[in-house]
Amino acid sequence: MPPTMPEGDQAPVPRQGWWNRNWKWAVPLGCLGMLGSCFCVAAIAVGWGYSSFKDMGAYTDAIAEAQEDPHVQQALGGSFKPGFPSNTQVSSINGRTHAEFTVPLDGPKADGKLHAVADKNGEAWIFRTLYVQVEGGQRIDLLDTGEPSAEPPEPEVPHELEPEDAEPSEPPAQKKPGNDTDIEL
Repeated sequence: MPPTMPEGDQAPVPRQGWWNRNWKWAVPLGCLGMLGSCFCVAAIAVGWGYSSFKDMGAYTDAIAEAQEDPHVQQALGGSFKPGFPSNTQVSSINGRTHAEFTVPLDGPKADGKLHAVADKNGEAWIFRTLYVQVEGGQRIDLLDTGEPSAEPPEPEVPHELEPEDAEPSEPPAQKKPGNDTDIEL
């Protein structure tokens, strides 16, 4: 007679597989590993973009102009540190490169922001806009060799608000008879 298998509590338990024994720590560790990998890839992409932007001629020229300007040095308190650029837009079409960016400047006396708009057609960058906006409201134009202005330039007066004795800059538009589109009630 063949031996019988013990039943009940004395029956041998079949051995579980690796996944059944280890899933409680493998799942969270796998999720954290994937999340960490995504974070590392994003950090590498941002670092590469930042380093390539800092090596761009428009950025280095703009920072050099701001560091050499005596008005900026006086307003920010001597030497300053440029921060992480924001609002950056760089595009290149048919050999012409256009760059717009804002760089925070951290000085010992005050903080400010360097705003720049530049174009490159060939070798040299040509700045269309380059100024430092100091935290207190002062705007220092780095393209102008004059004194820094305490407030933005005054807007032009519309033609309707000019004094009557002033000569008009353009002749008034002539109405054609029969083409009135306004309805008076």
